[in-house]
Amino acid sequence: MQRSACHQGAAMRSAIVVAVLSGGLLFAGLPWQAHAGTFNSVSDCGVGMRVRDNGGRVGTITRVDRDWSYCYVRWDDNGKEISYLYSLLSPAASAAGKATGAAARSSKAGAGQSAGKLVVGTYMCWVGTEASAGGLKITGPTTYDADGKAGSYRLEASGAIVFTSGPYASLHAHTLENGRIGLNLSGGSFYNMTCDPPR
Repeated sequence: MQRSACHQGAAMRSAIVVAVLSGGLLFAGLPWQAHAGTFNSVSDCGVGMRVRDNGGRVGTITRVDRDWSYCYVRWDDNGKEISYLYSLLSPAASAAGKATGAAARSSKAGAGQSAGKLVVGTYMCWVGTEASAGGLKITGPTTYDADGKAGSYRLEASGAIVFTSGPYASLHAHTLENGRIGLNLSGGSFYNMTCDPPR
């Protein structure tokens, strides 16, 4: 007995659906192990965070593209910024117990940044992946300008930047690697805004 092409196509679709469903059920029954320490979502990426890739390279997140689930990382070994899918990264401390956060930042001065001084010039600031409307201009060893308003700051030995007057007086700041500056409202180690030094 010969079946029509339509009937054969319907039978094939049914067989595929059954195979996919039963394969999915079999797969779901297998023990599942997540890679220890890897990020579970793009929300785990934070600008200024120290991360490690699966090969052991260590770097700092510079930007996050939430639409595409990418974290941009500037690698310590070559200074290049590369985008990675969040699931290919993990916190730097989880893999080898290396110092992260403020301890790592204060132990290594950024390139182009001499001890006790910030690079004079206009910094390009970012909030996530968006350029900040306001900028930061370091005008001297203790003075700055933001949005045309002057202020003063002091740079502490730990790398903390204390804005003593002016538009950033309510912000907490810290030097990051490669001459960058991280700013936030909380004083924590996650920086909502980061500023790249003049090139």
